[in-house]
Amino acid sequence: MPECGPTGILGGTFDPVHYAHLRLAQEACDALSLSRVVWIPAGQPPHRAQPRTPAAQRLEMTRLAIAHNPAFLVDDAEVRADRPSYTVPTLERLRAAPAATLSLVLLLGVDAFLALDTWHRWRELFDLAHIAVANRPGYPLRAQDMAPPLAAEFEARHRPDP
Repeated sequence: MPECGPTGILGGTFDPVHYAHLRLAQEACDALSLSRVVWIPAGQPPHRAQPRTPAAQRLEMTRLAIAHNPAFLVDDAEVRADRPSYTVPTLERLRAAPAATLSLVLLLGVDAFLALDTWHRWRELFDLAHIAVANRPGYPLRAQDMAPPLAAEFEARHRPDP
């Protein structure tokens, strides 16, 4: 794993964290030469119903699940926040950190990417991070399945698998 490569960002409710999350993070590290993956459990996810498991427990589950991998780190800022957290401010915060790498890679499943145009300030995501989209069974990644504004961004930016 390179020491100075890009940093992957993997957010989610992690209710619960499971093998597919771990596999996505590891495969992204390998395929994209990431130096690390920062896991960010959502405290109050704005796009989903409130998780069944309390945020503090989801944070601890995430810490336990990734403890075996020194390239995986947990950021607890969204869990500590007293309001819903949005990805753009989180990426802005990470980019401003003193130890920030030059490049962030937002890791998303196809299902999340297909709804990206519903996210708060979604167009700004492209200015703050590369976006890597992972395959997910039952969710083909096709422009015709996207809202027109997202399809236009996708067609302008899409690069085939590394």
